[in-house]
Amino acid sequence: MPRDRNSWTVLTAIFLFLWCGVAHAKSSAPAVADDSARSAPGWKPGPPRVFGYMQVFYKYAFDTGEDSLVDNDVFRMQRVRIGVKGDISRRVSYNVEFDPRAPQISTVLRDAFLRFHVIPRHQIRVGQQKTQFGYENRESSSDLFTVNRTDVSDNLSRGVNLRDIGIGVIGDLKLGKRWRLEDAVTVVNGSGMNVQDDLTARKNVWGRLGLRHKNEKGDRVARLGFSGGAGDLFDPGDDPVDPSDDFLLVFNRYGVDLELDGPRALVYGEYVSGHQEDRSTGETDEPVGWYVAFVGKTRWRVGPILRYEDFDDDFKRYTFGAYWGLPDESLRFLVNYEYRKLFDTERGDDKLYVWSQVRF
Repeated sequence: MPRDRNSWTVLTAIFLFLWCGVAHAKSSAPAVADDSARSAPGWKPGPPRVFGYMQVFYKYAFDTGEDSLVDNDVFRMQRVRIGVKGDISRRVSYNVEFDPRAPQISTVLRDAFLRFHVIPRHQIRVGQQKTQFGYENRESSSDLFTVNRTDVSDNLSRGVNLRDIGIGVIGDLKLGKRWRLEDAVTVVNGSGMNVQDDLTARKNVWGRLGLRHKNEKGDRVARLGFSGGAGDLFDPGDDPVDPSDDFLLVFNRYGVDLELDGPRALVYGEYVSGHQEDRSTGETDEPVGWYVAFVGKTRWRVGPILRYEDFDDDFKRYTFGAYWGLPDESLRFLVNYEYRKLFDTERGDDKLYVWSQVRF
């Protein structure tokens, strides 16, 4: 394989560093007060809380594709999130989050919303926020066991990108002692994050309705959710003044997600389908995608990872690997190997990631 042997030296050094550093993982800081604490007598707003995390990885691409091209190995700062959240009053709180390593100024601001606590067990979010659909996209990247989200999540379970500007209602309802009905809906512009104009007259709607069960000990959780989305996506093309290269996509999405989380394993998956029409050409499409993932658990906070994804029969990817440290800990490490296969047995370039995260 046409690669410098120094790459393997660097990779070996990283593995040794990760293995030696595992023992120093520790729990992260506790979360801010929830709604039950907020309603307690004598509750008062505390000072603003600064939080965040940093993710860095080393990627090595293998020349397993059909062509002779292969990416160079690279170190990358994947994310650097710095946020501030706090309470204005018993009924109003806020959350602002930035990514200073974003390659473009238009993507530096991430979350930026007010939270209104006026509905029991719910919060109303007003501002820039994640759209609510499916399993993986609603999870923070800092809590996932894979370096990259699936192509299904990136292409079917969101609009222009994962965040948009609008209003959302997120919460759950008690259905007995161990059952909860989870509900979430967001109504947004549909133009993507940090775009201050709505580029079309239509708003985009994303939502999820789910059922959750937790056993008496609280160490086994099962979730089943159904999601839907509808809206449009406008792209002005390379020349915003020239309407000839404008692109308007009208779409709807349907999805079902499942999560089984126990003392020895976490299993989750998602299936998404939909319909879309390119109004500029009249072409229609029925995209479909799904994935399933398995995470093994041990008392040493170390375990295996396996995920398979299939997007529209055009892209298939197996992700194998392992993790050190749990999502809520201050220090975590992941090793992911992505086996990439395109439709009709065509192979893409496999990729190996060695990833670390610090949470503060």
